[in-house]
Amino acid sequence: MLRDEDDVVRVLAPSEERFVRHGTYTGRSVSVVGDLDIDALSAAFAALQQAYPVATCRIVEDAAGQGYLLRPGVQSPVGVWANFGDPDTVRLPAEPIDPALQLVYLDVVRTDTARSRITLFAHHSIADAGHCVELLARLWDHYTDYVEYGTTTVVPHEYPQALEWFAAARGISRSTPSGFEDVARPLTPQERSVPADPATPAPSALVRPRRAVLDRAATTRIVGLGRHQGITVNGLVTAALLRAYASEKDGAAGDPVPLGCLYPVDMRSRLTPPAPAAAGTNMAGLASFAADIDVSAGIIELAQRISSRLHHDLAAGITQQSVLHFPDFFGPARVHSLAGHIAVTNTGVVPTFRVPANLELSDYEIVYLSAHPRPSAGASAAVTFLVYTFAGRLTVGLLGGGPSADRLLSAVRKELTALSEEALDG
Repeated sequence: MLRDEDDVVRVLAPSEERFVRHGTYTGRSVSVVGDLDIDALSAAFAALQQAYPVATCRIVEDAAGQGYLLRPGVQSPVGVWANFGDPDTVRLPAEPIDPALQLVYLDVVRTDTARSRITLFAHHSIADAGHCVELLARLWDHYTDYVEYGTTTVVPHEYPQALEWFAAARGISRSTPSGFEDVARPLTPQERSVPADPATPAPSALVRPRRAVLDRAATTRIVGLGRHQGITVNGLVTAALLRAYASEKDGAAGDPVPLGCLYPVDMRSRLTPPAPAAAGTNMAGLASFAADIDVSAGIIELAQRISSRLHHDLAAGITQQSVLHFPDFFGPARVHSLAGHIAVTNTGVVPTFRVPANLELSDYEIVYLSAHPRPSAGASAAVTFLVYTFAGRLTVGLLGGGPSADRLLSAVRKELTALSEEALDG
């Protein structure tokens, strides 16, 4: 590994390092209607890079695969990539995204009409959903400042810390249960070896999840149902997603289908004191739930069990310390597998971004990019559901599913529609 010791910010923690092998970037892509000022956007992105120096940092690996966060190199930061194209398509940028050069990129697709697409890519090792959305919000703040006032204010931030750092700073220690027992199994010695890299590196890959989007009325009814029943929206939607997946399994019309679910829980607001959005990198502990899903039974009882389990694990401190078990499940020292679980990532309500009066953000999507995909050294989910609410509309994205993906997404729509109608009957 080529690096200058003086450039090293720190070694990546296990919660961060699990995204190094694939060069995983988490992306937020927005459709824009109106007159986009590309010069103002370029200046705004430069301001963002100054405010958050981690954006222009680098990640390198040593021979053992250990990841290091390095300060920016001698080269100038990569600015906005702007080209003409189809704004309905989330594209793989024409220029290479390289973690060894920069950790946050901005790609812009322009047209001759008043439509554009803007995609912010942030390396997942240094930005989870909360941090990535914070970066996107600050980008639009800077842009709006430039359009309205011709200048902006840059407030430099410290390098963000890992969840393990926050756990240590708040006296959180590892306990016996990981919280993943319901969905984990021991690995055999043969399974623990890290797969060899391919002789020819795989090209970068972009994944744009298929989506099911509810209208505002249905979304409002689901939120109201949760309040009426005393159940979180996360519990209701997770129950609907497990039922949708179970309904597509062979034999679902007969015996209950055993499923295990694993989902991240943002620890920022659950720490004392809380952590600001951009102060942490990957701030999610993990929680699990397993059940025999009977698609002929009602959804409310299942949702209550999911919410109750999470409440218990948070009250007992299990979820808070789950990150300290990550080495057992991810990376070269792993001894357990979570393969085959259903992953549900609920990033909550997307904030209203500040934009000039002549601009509208008409859509919002979560995408992923692997800069250098390699065989996995961790858990593989059967499918991953991405849940968020933008402009009052509940959205579920689907990662994986193979040839059954379209059918599974139809089942998701059916379950969510039934959930919203349950609110009318309640």
